[in-house]
Amino acid sequence: MKYLFSLLLLTVFFSDINAQEKGSKIYIENPSKNDNAIKITEELKAKIGEWAYWSVVNTEAQADFKINLTSNTSKGITLTSWGGTSYQLIAKIIDKKGNTTWESNTYKSSPNGTNGFNSGTAVVKKLMRDLKKKFGENK
Repeated sequence: MKYLFSLLLLTVFFSDINAQEKGSKIYIENPSKNDNAIKITEELKAKIGEWAYWSVVNTEAQADFKINLTSNTSKGITLTSWGGTSYQLIAKIIDKKGNTTWESNTYKSSPNGTNGFNSGTAVVKKLMRDLKKKFGENK
């Protein structure tokens, strides 16, 4: 009985790890209905599709895990921005049991010359850099 429990525990442990391996299916969720938040969600889907490490699916039921995005946008001139839309983005990877298995830093960007005045693309690039570092490239 003790060995059966150990085997079951190892199976559960390794099944959670394998969900984020190459070829896994992911669902990307952003509960925000803000047009700018929807744009960065779509951009992230495209970038993950180009990366081809995971495949993006259209429903949570099809997915091995999901990426939950929290995004905030603001407009106006600030110390670091010359106007336009500034973004904040946080991503969490959540397994089928609802457990958070990874959480990103908070990525922030304001439109300026270094990001081509496209801060939405800049936060997605920052997230992609960290996803590749953690799960794919440079492991």
